[in-house]
Amino acid sequence: MPNSKEKRWKDGSRIAEGKRIFKRIYGKEFDDSYQGFNFATDVDEFIDKEQVNVHVFTYGDNEKQQNYYAIHHYQRPTSTRDFNVLLMNNGVNAHLLYVSDVQALTGYRYCDICKLQAFKTSNPNINRDMKRHMKKCKKNNCKIVTKVILEKFARPFVPHILSNVTYRYLFVYGRENEFKPTEYYITYDIETFDKFIQLNYGEESMVVSQLIPYCIASTVKNKSGIHSFCYDIRQANYLDQWLDQVFEEAKQIKKDNKYEDESIPQHFEVPVIGFNSAKFDVSLVFKNLKSKNWKIVKHIGSGTVAKQITVRHKDTHIQLRFVDALIYCTKMKLKVFVRDIGMSIMKKGRFPHEFINVTNYATELDKPEPFPREAFDNKLKNKSLNEAKYQEYFVEAAKYATRWDYLRYYNVQDTPIMIEPIDNLIKMMFKYKIDMLFMFNMSQCANAIIYSSAYDDFEMNGNYNVEDTDKPINITIPYQRAKVESYIEQDQKKKRYTSNSVTIDDYEYFKEIFENQRYYICQSKFTWKNRPTLDRIDNELSHSKDNVLPCCLYCNKYKGNRDEKQMKLMIQLRKYSLLKQLPVTLVNQKVYQIIRKNITGGLSNVLHRYNVAGETRINHLEYDVEKKCVYSIDSEHIMTHIIQLDFDSQYASIMSSESYPLIRQTCHKMFMCGQVLEYIVDQDRCNEIIYSSNRFTEDEQIRKSVPLFIAQVRGHIDENYINFCIGFGPIIRNIDIPVNEETIGKYMYKHLVDSNLPRDKIERKLTNLVDTHHEVMSFNCYYLWILIDQFYFIIDEIKSVTTFSKHDKFNGFVKDFMQQHAEAKSQKNDGLATFCKLILNSAF
Repeated sequence: MPNSKEKRWKDGSRIAEGKRIFKRIYGKEFDDSYQGFNFATDVDEFIDKEQVNVHVFTYGDNEKQQNYYAIHHYQRPTSTRDFNVLLMNNGVNAHLLYVSDVQALTGYRYCDICKLQAFKTSNPNINRDMKRHMKKCKKNNCKIVTKVILEKFARPFVPHILSNVTYRYLFVYGRENEFKPTEYYITYDIETFDKFIQLNYGEESMVVSQLIPYCIASTVKNKSGIHSFCYDIRQANYLDQWLDQVFEEAKQIKKDNKYEDESIPQHFEVPVIGFNSAKFDVSLVFKNLKSKNWKIVKHIGSGTVAKQITVRHKDTHIQLRFVDALIYCTKMKLKVFVRDIGMSIMKKGRFPHEFINVTNYATELDKPEPFPREAFDNKLKNKSLNEAKYQEYFVEAAKYATRWDYLRYYNVQDTPIMIEPIDNLIKMMFKYKIDMLFMFNMSQCANAIIYSSAYDDFEMNGNYNVEDTDKPINITIPYQRAKVESYIEQDQKKKRYTSNSVTIDDYEYFKEIFENQRYYICQSKFTWKNRPTLDRIDNELSHSKDNVLPCCLYCNKYKGNRDEKQMKLMIQLRKYSLLKQLPVTLVNQKVYQIIRKNITGGLSNVLHRYNVAGETRINHLEYDVEKKCVYSIDSEHIMTHIIQLDFDSQYASIMSSESYPLIRQTCHKMFMCGQVLEYIVDQDRCNEIIYSSNRFTEDEQIRKSVPLFIAQVRGHIDENYINFCIGFGPIIRNIDIPVNEETIGKYMYKHLVDSNLPRDKIERKLTNLVDTHHEVMSFNCYYLWILIDQFYFIIDEIKSVTTFSKHDKFNGFVKDFMQQHAEAKSQKNDGLATFCKLILNSAF
């Protein structure tokens, strides 16, 4: 409808209401310059102005039915109105639709309090379940509190052995030399063109493009060699045809990756690898991954970013695992991936992507002659192809009968060039007995490598016995009675003969055993931390005195495995981890919550400063204790240079446990946490541990008695010493910051007003502090000691202290990779240098 001064809507119409809302939010009348609602940047302002909670739903599907589900909730504590929208995303573009009835759309009823918990409407017990949840919801202040079920017994954390069933099996049977990586796989790439959608706004318009796949290529690497294939839009159901062939090729790849020995446990998923495919390629073929012939059996990620998708064929049961090559490195362009990791130069033709679109592809690609030079003009970047590069293209394109043939050649080229860098990554990982394509991502690979180094001298038959100094257990009659009742209950459930089972009358007999003997499997002492049970010699018989031996709970658990070698592995790993004080899994919920709460990130609170070399005076802040004011003071010196420290380069030093003179505690070394020792709330003991003078000892024997810890404390830096650190507050934490004039100051608040940016609301930002913001915060021992010893931090309250053993077993890993990185740099081996940097950063 053309613009005119004539009014073309009624005051009660949808258009009129939209214009009124526009004025409320943006503070001005609607005009033709409005470029549309940007959900990512405008939603917060909309919520604050309208005082509504926005709940975003999206569409997905599974094997049985299509479904809609919630993906994000934008909520404000003071808002009571809900605004529900449906986000439709094709992987490139997104559209929002208003949802009037969430229950009818999703088939779920959402909690009226938290708006997060949902129950299926088909559930006959929905009212009961909802009532129970709402009761908890009110108790938890409208928050869903998830509880992680921890393991009952702490077990060694040894990911390079325990996370791979194949390597674990070969290791326990002394056949590690037979271990091999997954080295055969399929790569793929998709070519797309734009489909333009015109959205009118008066006389002007906003053009949104939708990407349509029209050509897909794959390269197969198997034992017999490398070959490629390609399908395009001219073929009926070409994406399904491509998947059919991928499944067919996967049969041979599965055989080639397989071990000849059928007794070796192994995984049979065939990797299908794209480049930057998590957000792009997978979304374009997603709807084709479910059909009458195959189905999605695993989907890791969100509706818009698929980190991993596993598809299984319903007849052959072949499983394809779609992954992105970037999960094994870092964000980079394909050219850089090939150059730095593949150690080669990407040789690929040219194609006029901007020139080909949905309206002209059929006629243009049917032509026999190469594209004209002007077809390669990039209007977005205002660039054109020079004559020399065009002639290179012309010579190559002239070899093909039509532009379709050249397109297929061009599409195929993107798939074999991925093989060399992927193979290099596989080889570099396998040096440390890591099967890269079995792992989920680079972080998991790096984690396995660092523990592979920590356990480098571990042997199945090694002697790792350590004398337990814990308090010996004193079996009481109530304890023994509970154990006896448990044994009888077990036997009765299994319908064993129980008349000769142990009874409470055998108390003195077993008390003497527990006081004078050791566990018959691991030879450890009976202690309160390592409690005893009775293990049956013949599992077909009951718990009788002549059929049981004293055993610790840990050994008893893994003896039930029935595989003596697997049991021995778990026992030996436990002994080794205790001897070397290496980490084990957490079993204490309180300790888990303390650690989990502080695994956090987020946007930083950025402080802007304007500096001009040769003009700006060197400036410092100064706090006036009496006036409670901060002053900005210029010195007489002029700024000439700006130095920036890249913290990434410090990652290795933090976990190396290398000796540095500036580390004043624990013999000038920063040790890593091992196993949880105690969770302490006694104030005297907490103070004793935190302020222990032994932290400064130079004596190695005394140093061994100093535990590492995490302390939950509330405190502040002494006002008289704030000027020591006012330029950079040493307490870095995520906190809720009111974005108002009183908090951020007149200058920054005026900037927000002038730029029409969100303000007068609460934002959570990572920022620098000189106190704990009146909250109890967690600090590891080295952090807290620096605050106390160098910044005069005063502790006002101690909630708890959790102590840990310590180790320096990551030292070898850091030294090895730092040395390799330096040598690779000097030898201009970019592939190895990039690999070492990726592993060091990911391990941190």
